[in-house]
Amino acid sequence: MLSNLTSYAALVVSPGTRSAVVRSIQLVRVASRTALAVAVLSNGAIEKGTIDLDETTTDADVEHASASLARAFIGVPLDSPVPNDQVLAASVARLVATAAAVFNPVSDGESDHVFVGGTARMAGAFDAVETVREVLSILEQQLVVVSLMRDVLDRGLTVAIGSETGVQPLAECALIVAPYEVDGDKVGTIGVLGPTRMNYPQALSAVAVVSQQLGDRLSEG
Repeated sequence: MLSNLTSYAALVVSPGTRSAVVRSIQLVRVASRTALAVAVLSNGAIEKGTIDLDETTTDADVEHASASLARAFIGVPLDSPVPNDQVLAASVARLVATAAAVFNPVSDGESDHVFVGGTARMAGAFDAVETVREVLSILEQQLVVVSLMRDVLDRGLTVAIGSETGVQPLAECALIVAPYEVDGDKVGTIGVLGPTRMNYPQALSAVAVVSQQLGDRLSEG
């Protein structure tokens, strides 16, 4: 959408599960011996996994475990330690621990994810083929893109032109960035990258609108 609005490359940096917090989590019985654990994160991701139930596990046990998971995890990262709830029955406590363990592999993911769209539009944005090649090479390097966008925001900027990006191959480029928020918390960054001759008012407006819409959509779940 952002690339279509501006005709430039669109960039989105979203937090991985390490920095995202849980917005909702529940345990649902889907068969006599199987339950499904589902967590919705602040970055919009949905993580899930199944656990095996003992033949003695009751529906009430599952409901109590689900409520305990919600108390323990909503508002904190998914890899947070499970608190020792002394009030829970042993069977329910085991369910809580087993369900939490389902999500452990998720927390081993990268801290940030980068999505790049509209790179094909860059070919016509510059006169020199070598410039296009260098720009596309930068966009393929996830860590560089994350660092670039974070650095621009950390310097209190929304626009970085030419050498202001701090990346030599982008000397003929301009970058416009804006954070997006979920429930009032800044969780990611979006932006557009194009030639220094870009239409700045249009690009600034598009980035502002899309960042607001993205944050609203994620907040709605």
